[in-house]
Amino acid sequence: MSPDASFGCACCSPHLMLSAVGPDDTWQDDLLDAIKQLPTPKPPESVVFHSGNIYPDPNDTSLRVEAIGIANHRVVATGPLPEVREAMTAQGITFREQQLEAEQTLLPGLIEPHAHMVPSALMTTWTDLSAFDEQYLNYKYCIESIAARLEAAIRNATRAPTDPSRPVWICGYGIDPSLMEVWTDIDRKQLDGIVARTDSKPPVAVFLLNASGHIGYANTVALQQAGLLESYPDGVLTELQIRAVTSIVPQPSLLALINGLRKVMEAANACGITTLFDAGLGMTMGPLEVLVMRALATTSWMTVRVGAALFGNGDNLAQWLATYRPELNSAPEVLFSLRAIKLVADGSNQGLTGLQSTDYKCCREHTVPGVGRRGLFNFDPALRLSALMQQIAHFGWPMMTHANGDAAIANVLAAYGLALNVVPPPGEPPQPEPVDVPPASRHRIEHASLLTDESIDAMKRLHISPSFLIGHAGYWGKTFSETILGKDRADLLDRCRSAADAGLKISLHSDHFVTPLGPLRNMEQAIGRWMEGYWKDKAVHPSRVYPVLNKAERLSTDQALRAITIDAAWQCNLDTQIGSLEAGKQADLVILASDPLTAPIGAKLRDIDVIETWVSGRKVFHGPVLRSTA
Repeated sequence: MSPDASFGCACCSPHLMLSAVGPDDTWQDDLLDAIKQLPTPKPPESVVFHSGNIYPDPNDTSLRVEAIGIANHRVVATGPLPEVREAMTAQGITFREQQLEAEQTLLPGLIEPHAHMVPSALMTTWTDLSAFDEQYLNYKYCIESIAARLEAAIRNATRAPTDPSRPVWICGYGIDPSLMEVWTDIDRKQLDGIVARTDSKPPVAVFLLNASGHIGYANTVALQQAGLLESYPDGVLTELQIRAVTSIVPQPSLLALINGLRKVMEAANACGITTLFDAGLGMTMGPLEVLVMRALATTSWMTVRVGAALFGNGDNLAQWLATYRPELNSAPEVLFSLRAIKLVADGSNQGLTGLQSTDYKCCREHTVPGVGRRGLFNFDPALRLSALMQQIAHFGWPMMTHANGDAAIANVLAAYGLALNVVPPPGEPPQPEPVDVPPASRHRIEHASLLTDESIDAMKRLHISPSFLIGHAGYWGKTFSETILGKDRADLLDRCRSAADAGLKISLHSDHFVTPLGPLRNMEQAIGRWMEGYWKDKAVHPSRVYPVLNKAERLSTDQALRAITIDAAWQCNLDTQIGSLEAGKQADLVILASDPLTAPIGAKLRDIDVIETWVSGRKVFHGPVLRSTA
């Protein structure tokens, strides 16, 4: 293996948390039966919203209308209030009116084009060790603050009587040395020391998942339980070893899983999200996840519109291709549909596993077991990726491919180029009949973190669009610039403006649980590109004294809005249903306390309160949520 680059399994690794959630055959049936007991959706409302600021079309924000009428899940009309009333009455619709306050702003529902629902739901049962304080960084994030959270979790878990022959498991997620005030690598001895300080009587097994999802940390008891202590005495684990640990972690209850999904959707609604695209359905529980989401979509607990990309790196790809078809023409009122297949090419730049063309700047100070100085790639040779893409494209599936490092992106684009221009060889085994899809299937690169000019040109030529994890610029900008990549290479991060100027449609995403859900925060980070690691507290107002990561890559306010509405909808093949509020489209909308389109650069868009969120004509959230002011 080259010391520069490694080849391995660096999947969007929430799928590594639970290799088998249930121990028996009845678990799946019990889960689906439990979902069937949930209430059915309430009927859609008929409402005329008026006054305030109403922007129906993100492609033309100069257009503000006085009123918008919705009924039967859809937008009926927009325009002057008398005309909207007349249009509603002409269709025999009985409606109520809702007047917006002067500063309140009605926009198309906000779209999260890349998140992970089931892993995020499962993580609600783990201890949050992330570097985030709601939508902001925790500016005092350090090994001591992490230890304090862990100690509290251990004391709480060991307070009740337990079987002394079995360890108490403490699992945490989101831990990120790269965002600490002082980068501190985690190992077995540190975790053992934290446990020792609690004086707990039963044995305690600790397992922590790095925020990148590609690295895990275990204490002595956890390593012993997984049979890994002799081989991995430092307790730093990568994918296969993580799987060995998570396979013995106690499973969540049915109620915890269902409630976790509900919490994820409620959190999304509170951020104004009406559509969430699951970027890797099936990573955790395989085909059961499809059944769960279809079942939830018939209940009132499905409060977001969910599009899904099936996880294609694993063993289930053949089953996906044999069983499912892309549901690009799904009925608008159906709140769940399969719309793409997800592939994962490399790892995470902040986790030092994204594939780079040069060494990581910190490769001598910080290492990952089994990973070279330039990260890793999942396909050796890269032609394997092209062959897989060709197989998927043959059946009409749009593809979204995770690539973070600049070398990974170059490899992925080469694979796309080969796959989309080569006819499959004759003599293949019989395959399911392909379906009719648009000529341009809107293939994507996910995260697209380090983009060179050559890669942008190739994306334009191949009609590949990028979806940016814009938190890389805001949250990690400082550590990328100073420690991980160096300033010049950090300037290649999230080149939103260059991609947009090249004519590419772009979107902004959270990759939740990697960063918090928050389209308005995504918008703010794309407009300002402030490196938030230099801020001292959440009360700070960005100004010239705070460094910006490559100012030339700032988006305009209008561009950023499109990246969380209509252009995100386009990438998800949902733009005929959502993304704008034209007559006939779905009544997916959000009402904000103030107007994000008139805020100056650097204004705290993430702090704008969400007043109401509506999905398919149903109000699913009424706010605002009380926030911490600490």
